[in-house]
Parts: sequence; C-alpha cells; structure tokens
Amino acid sequence: MNSTGGLRTGDPHGSSAVQQSIVMLKWQPELARELLERTRVHVVLDEFDVAYAGIDEKLLSRALSVQTVSTFSALEELATVAVSIRLQDPHVAKVVSYAEFSQLGAGYIAELLGLGTPVTASVAARDKRLMKDLLAAAGVATPDFFSLPDPSDAEAVAALAERLTFPVVVKPAAGFGTMSTHRVRDAAEFREVCRSFTYEPVLFSRQLIVESFVDGEELHVDAYWGADGPHFSFISRYFAPRLAVQRGECPQDGGELLSREAHPGLYAGMEPFVERVMGALGVVDTMIHLEVFRQPDGRIVFSEIATRVGGGWIPGLISQALGRSVWKVIADLAIDGRTEAPRPVAPYIGMVHLRPDAPGRIVRIPGVEDVMAVPGVFEAQVWHAPSDVLEMRHPSEWVVFAFFGAETFEEFEALVQEIPRRLPVVTVPVVGG
Repeated sequence: MNSTGGLRTGDPHGSSAVQQSIVMLKWQPELARELLERTRVHVVLDEFDVAYAGIDEKLLSRALSVQTVSTFSALEELATVAVSIRLQDPHVAKVVSYAEFSQLGAGYIAELLGLGTPVTASVAARDKRLMKDLLAAAGVATPDFFSLPDPSDAEAVAALAERLTFPVVVKPAAGFGTMSTHRVRDAAEFREVCRSFTYEPVLFSRQLIVESFVDGEELHVDAYWGADGPHFSFISRYFAPRLAVQRGECPQDGGELLSREAHPGLYAGMEPFVERVMGALGVVDTMIHLEVFRQPDGRIVFSEIATRVGGGWIPGLISQALGRSVWKVIADLAIDGRTEAPRPVAPYIGMVHLRPDAPGRIVRIPGVEDVMAVPGVFEAQVWHAPSDVLEMRHPSEWVVFAFFGAETFEEFEALVQEIPRRLPVVTVPVVGG
C-alpha cells in the first residue's frame, strides 16, 4: 500500500470545475470501482483492509487521498484523518460507509467535516440501548430492555435478574447480527450466561443489553432512505428467526423477498413505521437494514436497525430485487441522488443458505457450478471448501448461498425444498478438536 499512514493528494479526474467529493470508508471492490471511476473520492482504510481486502492499487490511485487507520474505533486517528481531509478539500458532500465496523467512525468523520450529521445518530445505530431508548420515547413499539454495563458484577446481575420477566435476550450492546447473543429462559440461566459470557473477537465493548424476548415472524426492511422517504424499499422474510437458526430449531436457513404487489397492506403499514424510526434516530440519506417482528395480530415490533447494507446474503437478495447490483445503486444515490427504478429478476425471489447439520470438517460441499446447475438459480456464492472446519457458533458463519427465483409461489416453494435436498453440505467431527 503506497500510502499506509500517509496522505496522497491530487485530482486524478483533471477537471477544472470543482465538483463535490465523497469520503469512502473501507474497501468494497464493486462500490469502490463505481465511486472512484465516477467522482472525486477520499479513501480511508483500516489495517484489516490493507492486509486482507485485495485492494486494486491501480483503481486506488484514482483517489484524491488515501489514508489508513488501525481501526475505525481509533478516535485520535479518525480525528486527524478528518482534519487532513477538511484542510485539503472544502467540497466534501458525503461520507459513504458500507460496513458495521466503520459506522461509528463514519459519524465522527462526518461531524468533523461539518456535514450536519450528529454523531449521536451513528451511535444510536450501533448501541442498541440508545437505539431502543430513542425509539421508545418516540412511541415506536420496541422490546423492554435493561442496560448491564458489567456482566462480571455478580450483585448487579442478581439484582437485575429479580426485575426480569423471562425469557429474555442477552447480547452485546454494540454487537451486530446474532454474534454472542443468547436467549435465556430463567434467572439461574441468566446468572450463568453473564458469568461465562464470551465475546466474538471483533467486538470491543463488553457492555450488554438485556431485552424482552419477542416472538413472531421475523421480517427485514432494506431501503435507501432519503430526506423525502425511500428511494427504494423491500420487505423480506427470514424462513426462521435468527435465534432459532442459532439454536438449531429450524429445518432451513434463508429468506424470501415479499413483493409489493403480493403484500400491499404490509408495505402500506411498514413505510410510516420506518419513517417514525428514522425520525427518532435522526438518520437520513443512507442505506438501512431494519429488522422487525410481525405479531400474529399484524402488529409490528421493532427489533434493531443498521445504517448500512445488510450482511450475509442481503446484498445478493436486494440486487436481485433491484435488477442490478446494490453497490451500483448506492453509488448512483451517493453521486447523483437518484437511481433507476427496481426491475426484479422474477416475481418470487429467495435465497437458501446451505449449511450442515452439525459443526465439523467439510467432506462434501457443492461448488458454484453445482448450484448454478439447478433450474431457477440466478447466483451462487460458496464461502468454504472441502476440509474447511465449521464451528457454527452463530448463524452468520456463511457456507453456501443459492439465490433463485420463480414465476409462481408454488414453483418457489418447490425450489426451497429441492435446493437443499439436491445440494447437501456434509461434515464429520474433527478428531481431537
């Protein structure tokens, strides 16, 4: 990396008319290409990007500046990066951050660049306690919760256990997905979970949130939300709640897009709900991944939100719904403030996550060609190979994604059953593991 820890300057686009610029955090290859080839961009990377992201140096050379921080949690480094960009370029209009790990840094840099985005908005999109506190105050239906700053404090844990109505969910306050997340049935289990709580290595904070367990159908909303509402918005359904997948309580992992045509009432009710959420959090002009529970009576209860593209299979699913890459669409909106209307690839769109029944060493796994050979499959992503070891500590240990579509619901349902039956992933126990 030519500029690790330093600053590269200049205008590679050679334009005499000054146009607004963008600060891009972290490296997503497709998004980076769209932005760097179309507009003026400052790139901020972290050491993980430098080591593992396979950065295209020729493409990177188009940037106005390239700076590197150790992590996007390093406040002093972020401050100096923001000041460097501010002094070099008074025309920055937007900070683009696609990853969970750069969201706090994005809010901090945006505020230092004077972009009018309060840093509390980025904190509320990461710390689930502030997130739910703001939403409850705004009248949004959300689970009751308690803050547990120190789970090793046995007295505090015991006192909190007396106040809880079980079951509850215990998870890192600034976590994401279902990493280090536990559904707890009673006070004894709660005390034990807190005593032995383990954190995924990517999580820095040790503070926890304890919230009421909410049952129901788990939906997610993926949208780009502008000042006047959504530029696009899709509602999808997980085949099973993520915690049920974690506990091995469901036969199939994956999800389906719920089309606006087939579910007009759901979309009509969801848009004002999302609008209240966005207003309460003070978030605008961003991609969102919002998770909710739909109760048997149709009531929507908030779960959590991320101000970024969803992880795992979500980019692929949304790309199929848009009819083109979500990364290109995000670049359109960041640069031009508009994009083409969605053109879904099929009336019914879904994704099956092929994973084994148990952790262990992979002895059988389909390749991309195997998945693509199934009629109706549009795209395949294979994350592992034979001999890899799967720990299966959480549902976000991705194995094989099969994106597919159908003309009728009956054909769609048949594919949901056929794909995993035709393409099993098989593991064996790791000897001595």
